[in-house]
Amino acid sequence: MKLPMGSLMFALVIHQAAAHAQASAQPQPASQAPPPGQAQPADPSAAGAPLQQPAASADAQAQVDPTSHRHVGLFVRPDLGLGYLRASESVTGLSATVTGLAGVAGVALGAAIVENFVLAAHVFDAYTPSPSVSANGTSVPSPNSSVTLWGIGPEATYYIQPANLYVSGTVGITKMSISTNNVSASTDWGFGFRTAVGKEWWATDHWGLGVAANITFSTNPDPAANGTKPTLSTWTFGAAFSATYN
Repeated sequence: MKLPMGSLMFALVIHQAAAHAQASAQPQPASQAPPPGQAQPADPSAAGAPLQQPAASADAQAQVDPTSHRHVGLFVRPDLGLGYLRASESVTGLSATVTGLAGVAGVALGAAIVENFVLAAHVFDAYTPSPSVSANGTSVPSPNSSVTLWGIGPEATYYIQPANLYVSGTVGITKMSISTNNVSASTDWGFGFRTAVGKEWWATDHWGLGVAANITFSTNPDPAANGTKPTLSTWTFGAAFSATYN
């Protein structure tokens, strides 16, 4: 049966209305609500709560060394350099002088009593191979000869900050020895000192590299064959590189 156009449109409207009513009557899917009795967590961004910050880096979390670049605690300082040695003595109207280039060295081991003030035990020496020898102003051959000065005693060092400059002084007992053609002779124990002025630059948290100028003096009784004991006086002027742990 053929329906007029108006009746077809009316039937279509009725069908769509019925379908819409049926869809509205179906239950909606449940939202993900918290179980009964449990409060729904608040949205941090909606509540204005600060967002969690990323974890700090490992470097930022590392503890800073409070003794870095400071002169506190254990102290170790070896040094090595070059200098000039002059030793002289007089006996029964005869004066003798020994001179020459010298290797100078030392090792200090101790600790800072207070910051920037160090007390240490210091061993130091000066060694001159093939020195020039003169007697009453006349040069004397000295083949296969060497002169050695060495000493040991307490050392005090004070650092001037922030320049990392230092002054140090050692007093102690000293001894001289002379070797000629593998035959050695030594003086008696005497008195001596070494003073130094230096500058250091930090290479790591606790190691500093530096340069220093030093002066060493030693006076020693020198037993002679005739039973006398003339005094041998020795001066050394040197410059050295150092490596300091503190």
